[in-house]
Amino acid sequence: MRHALPRGAAAILVAVPILLCLFLGPGSAAGQTMGQPDRPNVLAQLELSSLSPRMITVTSGPVLRVAGRVVNTGDRPITKLAVRLQRDEPLSSDNAATRAVGGVLEAPHVTRFQPLPVDLAPGQSSPFTLEVPLRGGTELESLQITQPGVYPLLVNLNGKPDFGGVARLASVPLLLPVLGIPPESPGGPPGPVLTQPSQAAPLTVLWPLAATPARLPTEPGDPVLIHSDHAGMDPLAADIAPGGRLDGLLGALEQAVPPGSPLGAAVCVAVDPLLLETLDGMSHGYQVASPGGISEGTGARDARTWLDRLRGAVQGRCVLPLPYADADLVALSRAGLTDLEALATSTGARLVGDLLGVQPLTGVSWPADQLLDERTLADLTALQTRAVLLDPRGIIAAPVAAPGPADVVSLVGGSSSTTNPGVVIPGAVPGSHGATSVGLLVDPLMTSALANTANPLSAQDGIGTLAYRAASGRPVVLTPPRRWQVRSTEATALLSTARQLMAAGFVTPRELPTLASTRPTGATVSVTYPPQASAEEIPPSVTAEVQRDRNVLRDLQVATVLDPAANLRPATLLDPLRLGLLRGVSVAWRGMPNRAALVTSEQSSQLDELRRSVRIVAPPGPYSLAASDSPLLITVSNELPVGMQVELTLSETAGMRAGEVGLQLVPARSTRQLVIPAKVNRAGQFRVDAQLSTPGGTALGEPSTLQLRSAAFSRVTVALTAGAGAALVLLVARRFVRRVRSRRGAG
Repeated sequence: MRHALPRGAAAILVAVPILLCLFLGPGSAAGQTMGQPDRPNVLAQLELSSLSPRMITVTSGPVLRVAGRVVNTGDRPITKLAVRLQRDEPLSSDNAATRAVGGVLEAPHVTRFQPLPVDLAPGQSSPFTLEVPLRGGTELESLQITQPGVYPLLVNLNGKPDFGGVARLASVPLLLPVLGIPPESPGGPPGPVLTQPSQAAPLTVLWPLAATPARLPTEPGDPVLIHSDHAGMDPLAADIAPGGRLDGLLGALEQAVPPGSPLGAAVCVAVDPLLLETLDGMSHGYQVASPGGISEGTGARDARTWLDRLRGAVQGRCVLPLPYADADLVALSRAGLTDLEALATSTGARLVGDLLGVQPLTGVSWPADQLLDERTLADLTALQTRAVLLDPRGIIAAPVAAPGPADVVSLVGGSSSTTNPGVVIPGAVPGSHGATSVGLLVDPLMTSALANTANPLSAQDGIGTLAYRAASGRPVVLTPPRRWQVRSTEATALLSTARQLMAAGFVTPRELPTLASTRPTGATVSVTYPPQASAEEIPPSVTAEVQRDRNVLRDLQVATVLDPAANLRPATLLDPLRLGLLRGVSVAWRGMPNRAALVTSEQSSQLDELRRSVRIVAPPGPYSLAASDSPLLITVSNELPVGMQVELTLSETAGMRAGEVGLQLVPARSTRQLVIPAKVNRAGQFRVDAQLSTPGGTALGEPSTLQLRSAAFSRVTVALTAGAGAALVLLVARRFVRRVRSRRGAG
């Protein structure tokens, strides 16, 4: 017998379908509002592939065209598919722009749904093209855009899943900049145009060329080794090959900002030196390490081509070197690794200059996420950094000055209690606050607009935001994400929009070196580091291991010497290991602590291999000591291409006392026998533990246990033996005398 449902539960079961139909129906408010992002378990996806035009002007066509495809990502068939465009009012405030960029918008102006003539089974997809006039006709026939501005748009997909009603299945928000209203028909009068600001907005663009560190540790002279997560894949080669991400970013620079372009003065190319170094090594041949083993790399020619293209693209232009491996300077500073901060910045500038043949821009820092803490700011200032690119949300106004709108502000150094011991800040009074450098404020709205790369038209929000900023006349420092995951068409579209806005008189180029030298006119501020930034930072467990390895390398640097026969400077051997430490603290691993730990562990393993290359050679059998003062003979092998100064420590053993041999030099790629004075006071077998180390105490090789066998006698033993022998002789002599006397008496 079935159990009856309680009345309350039955009422809920009846009410839920009715409420869902009311909420999700095609004529409901939910069908017209983009108040929340799509749920993770969506039934369908809208993948947009093109939008034309990307920015409306009086010379544009009168129709907006959107193309893409619909994908059934659910587990049930979908019928009655239809797509339409909706729009909101033009942006009128930064708050409205922030909501639009975040996908939280109202889109009350709707157009008619255009049905798609397909039904989709699970996993199937279908292309679509949506064309909607900008203005004219009835309310549902066009977008009714009659005034210029930046309009939030919504591409809305409706459909009927099996066992459900018609509902919104997916939506994609976009920003559409309208500089002028085109004619409704050919030959017709154009509409109004966007009013230019009284002064063109200064525009500075940082164009990042960086990649996730892919290089693995190798021995000096070995070919470059690239990491791959999947067998048969060459990830960095794919990035620089035609159609790859880095190929697209460089191609956009070449296409939209060719030599002589007025926009060129606004653009500064930010380059990761590790990327350049890796590609330079790949160009001479390299290998790829994947779960399937080690194979030959396929991108040597593309690496040479990409580097040559980059050299041509940056000649005569601003080039900003990132820290080597794009190291997390804040994490290094918090761990007290200021020497590695200095190494990352100085090596970055040197490599960029050497490999690109340019004079890089120094004294300007672009920290990860445009955020710093006071300690790192003090470190950078001590390293002659005069300007830092910062997010306005990462600063607080100092009480000595009232905050004011500006894009260049004076930064205040931390007090002596917050900076690193021993770090001297030029111009600052110890124990007090003093201006140390200037802060160049990036546009957080623009940064947010370019951060979402899930949409194939990922640059469209950046295009709309740039037009919105240009119309206000406010200065813009445009900074795409470090490892911007966009297609070439999107990168080109963003730079082309900047060029169009410049030609129309809305923006004017401002070089980054000029911006960095600008006298601050706004408030005096101090930096603040949000807790969420600390959560993303390279974890202390990783920096602690880096610190241990750094200390070992420091010690090895002192212990190694140039061997004339090998003719290899110790720095040639150790500097790659020191730079390798920076790969484990790259900001590419922010939010991925396991990956940071793995890369750091790989570097530690290589360092351990180096230490094991200097070792005690195990003897074929036990040592035999023939005399009480026989020396110990221990052979040390040095497989390194540099000489190594070593010390030998022997454990204390009863019955034997070993002397000291002091500091010993073992030549490169050779062995040396060390003679250790020893005193033995008993016969038998001994076990002695031996350990090699550097003068600073770093262990070399593995501890070795030596088996000793002594046949020597001590002085006491010798005396007793001699005495016993003498007594025996006397006894024998006495007995002989008695026998002689006895014979005489008998005779």
